[in-house]
Amino acid sequence: MSQATPSEPCHHALSALWTTYRLFGLTLATDYPFVSHLMPAIGAPDLTFTCTHTAPLPAGWEQGIPSHSSAHRTENGESVAYLYRLADCDVIRFTRIADYYLWPERIACHLWHPAYHYLVEIHFLGPVLSLWLERRGIPMLHASAVVVHGRAVGFLSANSAGKSALAAALVQAGYPLLTDDILPVERCGDVFLGRPGYPQMRLWPDEAQQFLGHYEDLALVHPAYDKRRVPVGSGEFGAFCAVPQPLACIYLPERRDARDHGTRIEILPLSRRDAVMELVRHSFVASVVECLGLQAQRLEFFAQVVQQVPMRRLIYPSGFEYLPLVLEAILADVAVL
Repeated sequence: MSQATPSEPCHHALSALWTTYRLFGLTLATDYPFVSHLMPAIGAPDLTFTCTHTAPLPAGWEQGIPSHSSAHRTENGESVAYLYRLADCDVIRFTRIADYYLWPERIACHLWHPAYHYLVEIHFLGPVLSLWLERRGIPMLHASAVVVHGRAVGFLSANSAGKSALAAALVQAGYPLLTDDILPVERCGDVFLGRPGYPQMRLWPDEAQQFLGHYEDLALVHPAYDKRRVPVGSGEFGAFCAVPQPLACIYLPERRDARDHGTRIEILPLSRRDAVMELVRHSFVASVVECLGLQAQRLEFFAQVVQQVPMRRLIYPSGFEYLPLVLEAILADVAVL
């Protein structure tokens, strides 16, 4: 089946109507009104993004069998997301919400209903852009990172392990944020670099209260959850680093209840085998990458990463009162790498 593609925006339209940002190592041109705190940029875009209420392809493409379906289900028992591989593009369908069409130089969102407008950038800045970059050989890790003396220190983990709180504590202590929640990794010669995300963190109310002294005035990330958007830099909270940085170390945080496990802080090296498996397990779109047949090259990439970038398991007591000691232990460990 032949595929019609949306027309390319002309250079005049880009300069007159679109805004250009820098994020995840890309220059993005878009006419979408992002709420997230993004970093303005100039220059030719690597990627364009637009959102419409009409489908950019003729009806019928969705009748094919999806290449992948999410294990998470809606209330009706449907998968929350599907991936379709078409002749000219990939399509991510978020069930009954939106379709995202991914071409090499552009992404278009077909929003099904205006009521879901708030989900457009959540999807785009998370799984959609992650998949687009993975297709271009940039692994995306579920990690936050800060810059310590010219090197990136990453915190790799699933939700609720404290990676954002650890990053926020270091930002509060004067170390610039590199990225929150998603860390792109690229190779430059013999060095592995962490790419910067964008100058914003997402913190729970108790975390925002701890690090900023307030949270009620901060915008919600999602109306169903209480996590808040925290702008970084430009007179806001801490500073942001917009330049890729060599990876010094990646930590896997594990919070433990001090009442059951005491207040001891442990930093334990991982074997290279275990480190590779943790990188795979905590990739941002791991299951989609596997279905696309990209896993073999990613395993090779991660095997090279762990030969040069140490990975440590960080076991520490839960509670803001212990964070100064945890940061002291992390900084002492980084200093000897």
